[in-house]
Amino acid sequence: MTGDGHTVMYRRPRFTRKASSPLRLTGDDIAIVRAVAHHRFLRSTHLVRLLPHRSARKTIERLTGLYHAGFLDRPRAQINYFASTGSAPIVYALGNKGAEIVAEIEHAPPPLTDWTDKNRAVKRPYIEHALLLADLMLPLEVGSRDKSAVEFVGGDALLAALPTGTKRHDTPWTMTARLAQGGRRAAISVVPDAVFALHFKESNRRSFFFVEADRATMPIARNDVSQSSFRRKLLSYLAAHNEKQHAERFGFPNLRVLTLTTSSERVASMLDAVREITGGRGSGMFLFTHARMLATNPDPFTTPWQTTSGFVRIDDPPRLQIRGN
Repeated sequence: MTGDGHTVMYRRPRFTRKASSPLRLTGDDIAIVRAVAHHRFLRSTHLVRLLPHRSARKTIERLTGLYHAGFLDRPRAQINYFASTGSAPIVYALGNKGAEIVAEIEHAPPPLTDWTDKNRAVKRPYIEHALLLADLMLPLEVGSRDKSAVEFVGGDALLAALPTGTKRHDTPWTMTARLAQGGRRAAISVVPDAVFALHFKESNRRSFFFVEADRATMPIARNDVSQSSFRRKLLSYLAAHNEKQHAERFGFPNLRVLTLTTSSERVASMLDAVREITGGRGSGMFLFTHARMLATNPDPFTTPWQTTSGFVRIDDPPRLQIRGN
């Protein structure tokens, strides 16, 4: 209380841990820690969505407790967000105690990584890319819980079903295409940011998806195919798909590529690139949306995804009958 009789409310520092009473972890706490471990970085708003049965206030209070107890961390690369706005949702990463819990649950060896040091070294572009990807992947996973007809199958479950040789590869979802440039052919590899499937229970069919999170840092096109561009990425996916690498390497009878990017203008440029590489025919293999559209339609199942021939939904079952894994 101040000398004039007013009560002063002291808040614990956002990015400095203070000693706290030991926490007894609940099921919700473990769900939070595992989600952060899986996605690498999540905003408080993501974690509120993860636990719809709790109030946002209680979830955010619990996140604070998990941070000060060392189960979660707050990467300092986000600090300038607060300097400019003062109200941006806090970004969480895994803390050392959280890593120990995850290792114990997954029957893995104790972690050797110092997550405090690792999170301190991370740069903002890496965090922003992970958050953009989480804007799609976490709502897909959470949203499927309320759907009786469709099940979300994550990349880890799909990976477990791959042939042993593919599964043990450092980047198991890699596809490689040989692209022509100036009379020569160059081998170009492409690796998605995420992989998932939708399992349609009534028909026992699955749709398989590769995901690209595009922050508009890469040029849409370059003249030299040896240089990175989004057009080159599209070409690589298309060539590998035409060679049926998705079926031969992963056992996927169908594959579409979802791209979440930053703006409708960027989507339009990407669609133009698809038309160009397909000689004007277009392709339903590539689906696009942008962050504003996803924020307006927070259910990715009903979000309109744009192709060269119009808008589609990803929860339309595929035509090909397949067996579930």
